Amino acid sequence: MQNHRSRATTEIDRKRAESVLYPIAAFLRGGGLSKRECLSCFAAAFERSQNAKPPREMEHIGHPTAYADIVTLWTRDKEFLDRRGTPRVLAFKGRSQFAQLVRKAASGVDARKALNVLVGYGNVRKDRRGKYELVRPFFFASSQTKMAFEPVAFFLSDASSTLSKILRRRRNSRTPELFWRKVERASISDADADRFNTYASERSMLFLEELDDWLEAHSRGGKRSKAKLRRVGLGLFSIYSDPETSN
Repeated sequence: MQNHRSRATTEIDRKRAESVLYPIAAFLRGGGLSKRECLSCFAAAFERSQNAKPPREMEHIGHPTAYADIVTLWTRDKEFLDRRGTPRVLAFKGRSQFAQLVRKAASGVDARKALNVLVGYGNVRKDRRGKYELVRPFFFASSQTKMAFEPVAFFLSDASSTLSKILRRRRNSRTPELFWRKVERASISDADADRFNTYASERSMLFLEELDDWLEAHSRGGKRSKAKLRRVGLGLFSIYSDPETSN
């Protein structure tokens, strides 16, 4: 295996890195830190990352929207649903099978690569007949051994950008008022923390499915329009702190 990367890949990765770091830099600058202080903080954080081996390997999979679109089409398009309205088990090739699903959802994406990514992160599993079953209604991009780079980069960029826009927004701003909401308690046992995580995961999945239906109903994908189109949505994350020490 070659350890070096092509020049094109390096340039793409640098753009992704800058998209993540720019909102953070703007936030730190807004908080009063100088350029020298920011660079010093980044250098210290980089050193820490070198000394700490990450437990999961980072894998490049390309733009994450393609995989999300494949999963979404699999759950919505009648061509890939059974009589009960649930995603059919698909063969790789053939009419109305997985390769055709990929061509329809994400033209230009290699179907075999897409399948490997979806299987590798537990979104799809292969049955005894050699066919493929969708097991998650949304695209997940992490496993016990690896994480996909691009979805993480998008998450960090979106979270940082939202916070920066909240800080910069003025009363007469024409852009919508973005928000940041969270609920938490600092006095929860390990057992109750596990129960909460299960409860929150189940409830948030139902909520996200409702929002996904709304976005699908209002999507202008494939329609000609002179209006500028934006990417909008909602991201949720769980909170699980280190044990709190009492003073």
